[in-house]
Amino acid sequence: MIWQEDEKIWSWLPHLQCHRGYWIEGLQQNSIESIKAACEKGYGITEFDVRLTGDGQVVLFHDAHFDGHLINEMTFDELNQKTPVQKLLDLFEWFKTTENFKLNIEIKNDKVFNYKLEAGVCDLINQFGFEERVLVSSFNPLSLAKVRLWSPKVYRALLLSFEREGGNNLFVMSTGGNFLCQPHALHVRDIDFLNHVNSFKALGKKIPVVLWTVNEVKTYQDHKDIIFGVISDEITPNKIN
Repeated sequence: MIWQEDEKIWSWLPHLQCHRGYWIEGLQQNSIESIKAACEKGYGITEFDVRLTGDGQVVLFHDAHFDGHLINEMTFDELNQKTPVQKLLDLFEWFKTTENFKLNIEIKNDKVFNYKLEAGVCDLINQFGFEERVLVSSFNPLSLAKVRLWSPKVYRALLLSFEREGGNNLFVMSTGGNFLCQPHALHVRDIDFLNHVNSFKALGKKIPVVLWTVNEVKTYQDHKDIIFGVISDEITPNKIN
């Protein structure tokens, strides 16, 4: 596997990432409000998910379906009538007013031949000049390969889970496409890391290895000689610094 080693990412990337914005006090996950709350809470970066609607809007959304309908087959207005949803464009309009805050944009796309979502995300990143303020992550190495092509200055994190579900087909889960995306970091599911700790020891010295979703500070403390950081719903900055 080819990794893009970059000395600057070690100081660029915070050790603690907020998961889907700070929502545990009642805000909607993957919303501009929860992302604002993460910023106000003192997180240096928050993770959130994006998908593409049928009319080409990049929206903050986790699941592939809602109410029995595919997100990519509904227009933005149709989806918004069923559940509150917001555009990445509108988030970026707020984000440009902030300082010392970063975004981890997780691209939700398990397709092999359709990269409209990646194109939409990169177009917005480039349009707003956020190439050095965001990180893009994905389970799909081919998605990251497109980000590498269209927004080469943006840091890329490969997501890893050993689950055989959620669109992680054998092609997407294979390492064959990783030489194309050359990720700067690895974001791995906590249980998979804990079951294969020794496998990550050498890698953790080359690139940042980040665990998700970790809600116990002890997990970070017990393994911080191997891992760089964690993505969490509940751990707040004052608990890890």
